[in-house]
Amino acid sequence: MQSVFKNIATCIVCFVVISIVVSLLFTKHVVDLQTGRTIIPLHKQPISAQSEYIPWYAFLLADQRFLQVDEETHVLLQRSQTEATSASVEHVMTRVFSSPVLLLLVMVMLILTLTRLRELRQQHTRAKALTDIDRDLKDIISGLEIDYKALPIGGSVAQISHAVHAIASNIQRIKINTDSHVFQDKLTKLIDRHAYIEHISNELAMAEQQQSKCGLLFIDLDGFKQVNDSFGHSFGDEILIQVAERLCQVVRQYQLQALHAVHGLDQNLSRLGGDEFSIFIPDLKDTGFCTEVAQTILGEIERDFVLGNKLVKISASIGIAVYPDSAATPNALLQMSDVAMYRAKTDGRGIFRVYSPEMGNKIRRYHYLLEELRLAIASQNFHLSFQPIVHVEDCSIDYFEALARWHHPIEGLIPPSEFIPIAEESNLILDLGDWILLESCRQMSAWHNAGMKRVRISVNVSGIQLKHRAIFDWVMAALEKTGLPPTSLMLEITESTLITASDEIIAQLERCRSAGVTIAIDDFGTGFSSLSTLADLPIDVIKIDKLFISQAKDNPKYYKILNSISELGAQLDLKIVAEGVEQVDQFELVKQMGIRCVQGYLVSRPETSSRVGNKVLKSNMNHIASTGTSVWLPESSS
Repeated sequence: MQSVFKNIATCIVCFVVISIVVSLLFTKHVVDLQTGRTIIPLHKQPISAQSEYIPWYAFLLADQRFLQVDEETHVLLQRSQTEATSASVEHVMTRVFSSPVLLLLVMVMLILTLTRLRELRQQHTRAKALTDIDRDLKDIISGLEIDYKALPIGGSVAQISHAVHAIASNIQRIKINTDSHVFQDKLTKLIDRHAYIEHISNELAMAEQQQSKCGLLFIDLDGFKQVNDSFGHSFGDEILIQVAERLCQVVRQYQLQALHAVHGLDQNLSRLGGDEFSIFIPDLKDTGFCTEVAQTILGEIERDFVLGNKLVKISASIGIAVYPDSAATPNALLQMSDVAMYRAKTDGRGIFRVYSPEMGNKIRRYHYLLEELRLAIASQNFHLSFQPIVHVEDCSIDYFEALARWHHPIEGLIPPSEFIPIAEESNLILDLGDWILLESCRQMSAWHNAGMKRVRISVNVSGIQLKHRAIFDWVMAALEKTGLPPTSLMLEITESTLITASDEIIAQLERCRSAGVTIAIDDFGTGFSSLSTLADLPIDVIKIDKLFISQAKDNPKYYKILNSISELGAQLDLKIVAEGVEQVDQFELVKQMGIRCVQGYLVSRPETSSRVGNKVLKSNMNHIASTGTSVWLPESSS
């Protein structure tokens, strides 16, 4: 508004100045005409014909008198008693406006006006820029959640200054919040893996200078996946939050906190991801301190977790690595503690292990076999062996169990106990299992067509396959492709896998049974299934784990358990198979208990398909044609 008034006042001043100059120049020219210094056409007329006239601009030329002559305005120059002399105002004005003085004045005024217009444009541009800056600052303040109120009065500059002051006064809080969002795990509010590794890197650099040791604990929850699967991820998230709180208490208890100077987060405790946590111990005086902290953590995690009206129990496995004994860099230290944690899981879970070089060799072996296994599966560098399961009365073959064998081109035969767990952990068991099922059905189809109508082929199916394969469609596709009847196939599933299987998997297995496929529960006695659970499972065969067979003769408890399982199978109309029969007295023992089928080295080791064909098909064709099976006498009797 002030600028508007200023512009109006400037225009008025210019108008007044020009009017004064025009008035002075007009008066000068009138005087020049009166004295004869200027010559223009003059007009004379009698006094009686004189007619005075007041034009609209007369107020600017107050000293002049005007006449109306022939409808034209004249300025009076002289008047006598008889006549009046006048000149045309138009002619005088022409002289006035052609005056150099007025032209110079107008030029100066024009220059001033143009300068003023340029200043106004610049002011408008600055005002718009300031307005935009003020708006942007308010948007920033709103985004930063600053408690801000604009000034009730004041222009854009004052508002901008006020906004900048508000941001400056909150800059520390903003930095803390920003760092927290960048480095903090959103769920547990602990620092994340990247900030943790950066902190460890700084600590290890100081430890190197001071020649001191540091410890690192890698904590992984046991059974957390089952909690997620059973109760949902929101339930699992609450478990992770409570675990983080308990770990914070342990860190405070042992005075291990290292709060960041800006965002205030503890840098010695981190959630690495998923259900993995880690605690860093700087300036380690005694490595036994790490095991003390680990033992306390195990106790804290094993306490009940209360979620609503539910009590949940889980445990943790902890790996410990020490700088510089185990590793010298943050990532390597973390990796070695991970290796030690993995050993804790394989040794029983709910315990801790300290890293040793032997563990490193094992993990290197693991990754080496993993890559070799990928190549072997891609090139189908496997073969099947077949172990017969026979009836105790006459050693007639009930079925063959198909077993995958891997003959490595450099290392030779790698046992299934080594490569099958790797295949399951990496999900390579899916591709390997597809090949095993198809090859087993193809081989059995050939034997079936040769007359072995009552013999089945047994294929082991892991929990990974049950979860990732539509088991009914998967089995039926293999049977259809190979032409093998469903009644000639048996699926073996471990007890621990069956008792934790979902309702959908159980329904799929029921469909397989309805189609004629036999379902066996493998390694029975090693899991924790109750009798009621056993009655509800879709099974036809129980395979007793070899532990009970080997211990039954010397341990009365195992004997009683073995006998009870035999009676249970008879009552539930289930076929019982004794695994791991390696001695004659074991054979006689299970036969005495009423167990009708046995498997083990006493009967036969796993054989190649050509060996089975030579021993069974070529020598017993008449028996096979009449019975649909053959006899496989124990090795000791052959």
